[in-house]
Amino acid sequence: MIKDLDVYDFISHKETHLAFGRGITVFVGHNGAGKSSVIDAVTFALFGKHTRSHNKNLVRRGSGTGQAMVKMRFTLNSKEFQATRSLTAAGTASFSQLELVSEHGKAVNIKLAGGERKQYGESMSAEVAKVLGLDYDRLRVAAVVQQGELIKIVESQPKEFKILLNGLIGIDRLDSAYDTMKAVIDGFRDRLRDETGGYTDLDLQRVRAQMADNEKKMLDAQRLAGEYAEEKVRLDAKMVDLDRAIAALEPLREKDGELRLKEKRLLRHVADRREQAAGEIRKFERVISEAYGALELVKGKEEACMRLEMVKAELDEVQKRLEADEKAAGKLQGLLECAGRLQLVDGKCPVCNSPVQKVNEMFDGAHIRAESARLASEKSRLQMERVSLKKDELKLVEEGKRVAAAEAFLTSNCIESPRDVGRLEAELRPKKLVMDRLPAEIVRVDDPFMLAIDEASKLYAEEVSTIRQQLKGFSEARYKEAKDERWKAMQRLQEFAAKLGSYQRAVEDLKASIDSDGKAAGKLEHAADIICMLEQIRSKVYYRDGPVGTSLRSFALGAISKKASDYASLFNIGISRVELAEKAREIAITCYGKNGEISLDSLSGGEKVAVALALRLGIAHMIGSGKLDYVILDEPTTHLDEERRKALVRIISEAFREGTGPLSQMLIITHDSEIFEDSEVDAVFRFSMTAEGSHVVRE
Repeated sequence: MIKDLDVYDFISHKETHLAFGRGITVFVGHNGAGKSSVIDAVTFALFGKHTRSHNKNLVRRGSGTGQAMVKMRFTLNSKEFQATRSLTAAGTASFSQLELVSEHGKAVNIKLAGGERKQYGESMSAEVAKVLGLDYDRLRVAAVVQQGELIKIVESQPKEFKILLNGLIGIDRLDSAYDTMKAVIDGFRDRLRDETGGYTDLDLQRVRAQMADNEKKMLDAQRLAGEYAEEKVRLDAKMVDLDRAIAALEPLREKDGELRLKEKRLLRHVADRREQAAGEIRKFERVISEAYGALELVKGKEEACMRLEMVKAELDEVQKRLEADEKAAGKLQGLLECAGRLQLVDGKCPVCNSPVQKVNEMFDGAHIRAESARLASEKSRLQMERVSLKKDELKLVEEGKRVAAAEAFLTSNCIESPRDVGRLEAELRPKKLVMDRLPAEIVRVDDPFMLAIDEASKLYAEEVSTIRQQLKGFSEARYKEAKDERWKAMQRLQEFAAKLGSYQRAVEDLKASIDSDGKAAGKLEHAADIICMLEQIRSKVYYRDGPVGTSLRSFALGAISKKASDYASLFNIGISRVELAEKAREIAITCYGKNGEISLDSLSGGEKVAVALALRLGIAHMIGSGKLDYVILDEPTTHLDEERRKALVRIISEAFREGTGPLSQMLIITHDSEIFEDSEVDAVFRFSMTAEGSHVVRE
């Protein structure tokens, strides 16, 4: 696992320190910001190799020191190593060293290798390859997933996939297998177990007995499958008969629905006619009832008008008298004030002091007060009379309103005399006769012609009668019985089909098992010969398409399939096993779930990404021999649609949740930073380009 990385004047980086931890680390930023330079920094630190065509391209332009340096610390098992390399502006190596920093947490600081003087047996790259168990080329294949390579692994044609896989797992370089052939021979029996399902040449008799038992089981399954197939044929024939009977009843059932609709329309029409007639009768009865009273009111109209005029005249007279009395009362009040000032003093006038024998009534206070009392009494009487007249006036006005309303009612109904009322009564009688003809309550149609009260209802009655003739012999119960019988037959047919399919699959599975055991038995019979042949092949030219190449490829496919299956199960996408199988000139990918084989074409975009990632990690595990604990995904979202991008993030996040990931460390280089929002990412480094070079910030 990579622990940290320091780069100085390397490509676009002036001085960058990156500290890595377990889990997912994401590099985000625009193209050209220096993200992919990290891959070159890792491979250069370990093996002095890169993808920049020439060493001098590694030194940053404008470097003040005139040289580039990379220092990387990484852990393997319980050991921590540090690889350091530097080179001049001309691209010449100036320093390289591999150091064991600590072991089991205890500092040791031992130099393991330095320089690349291969002629003297000194090579830091060779020592790194020895420590890691893989060289630069195999590291690039195992640890780095290039742009567009992830999904290509499942979307390429089988023949193209074989070529791709050959390149990934190194089969195209079988010439280098000479030095490892001894290990192949020593591990042949282990590989034989992987290829034959756990068998060796010592298990040949057990495999043959198992084949015989499976052949007996297959015969039993074939017999039962035949019985269910016969029953299925019988049920298919019954289904045909039932479908024919139901098809014949369907038009009649539709006619039956039409009949119900016609009957409802007839009932609704008769009900509407009854309600209409009842409304008209109520209207006529109300008009006739109110007409006689209205005629009586109108008859007394002139008398009421005369009485109203008389009352109004009396009211005017009373009002005039009240006003006259009011003026007289005011005059008396003034005289009373004067009389108060002219009272006699000892029988003499208070003005001229002459004796007075008699006082004028106009200045006699007693007389004035008596006259005022009389006027007050008269006023009270007149006011009471006015109130009474007002009441009479109000009654007469109300009576006039009733007369006006009666006149309006009579006019609106064209009534001028009792003769007109008699005319209305004459019109009412036939309407009542129609009402009497209508049934009091209708809930169903027994005889449709009993409801034919007008032309429209007669037409409905004829239609109902015609359809009833057409439906003679039809039964809704018979139709439902046929439908129920068909449903039960369908249920049984599905049940028998399921059992038939189960036994047919059992036969196929047993055939496959017998074929597999047969192939295994054949391989076991020739195991000893193969071991001798491997010794001969070791001393000859190793052809990649020869028997050894096929054996190695089969072993690689088995190992990749096993690890890919483990990873696919971890991704929780419903795929429990991924199998790579070699055919002729191609390699096929087959996925299995709880219900058996799953076609690649039926997988969603996200599931394809998951399978591709599982295969890629399986290849990394096989090539890294279990030592490699990290993978770098370089722009994994390139050429992926939106669904696959989201699926990739979800799968990676779920795989690393709570430390359960297939690897300790995954480095993802991408410019699609937004797709990792709200995902379980352990660290994010944002790259940007400045005038001083690449600038990296941990978010």
